[in-house]
Amino acid sequence: MSNEYLNNKVFEAIIIRFQSSKRNKAKHQYLVEDLKGTYERKSKRHVTQKDDVEVLATGLKTYADAISEFNDSQKHLAVAFYTLSENIVRYAKFKIDDDDAIQEGVMICFEKIDRFDPRKGKAFNYMTTCILNHFRQLYRTARNYNELKKRYQDFMEIQSESAKSVTSVNKKI
Repeated sequence: MSNEYLNNKVFEAIIIRFQSSKRNKAKHQYLVEDLKGTYERKSKRHVTQKDDVEVLATGLKTYADAISEFNDSQKHLAVAFYTLSENIVRYAKFKIDDDDAIQEGVMICFEKIDRFDPRKGKAFNYMTTCILNHFRQLYRTARNYNELKKRYQDFMEIQSESAKSVTSVNKKI
């Protein structure tokens, strides 16, 4: 799979399809919640009609279709993000496990997908920048943690040595 090329137009089309299906899913979810609320209120007052049941059933069907479309577009997007992350990891040679880096790349793309606007730039550039910036941040965090850990170990060694010298001076007195 790593030899695949990710075409920007196809990539943008997948992203736009995902964003559209996500909005559509949310819209139908709210509609179904509203229809259920209306049906429950009418059933408490015993004024439900046959139309209410049919409208609710139609709403539930369109919601199920929206969920199916969302899941399908999410799978296509995950494959595209995987290809992109895999190519970046292969190119950049980060000092972390390749599988972990690919997984991090896919996850960061899903986190940043809502911010992408095709009118403002290219999907390939945007997602590549997000992944690389995330990897740089991970590297800086790990480096700072290791430096802090080293300073703490040095401090503890100094404390240990000073405690030994104090006890040896006390023994002489």
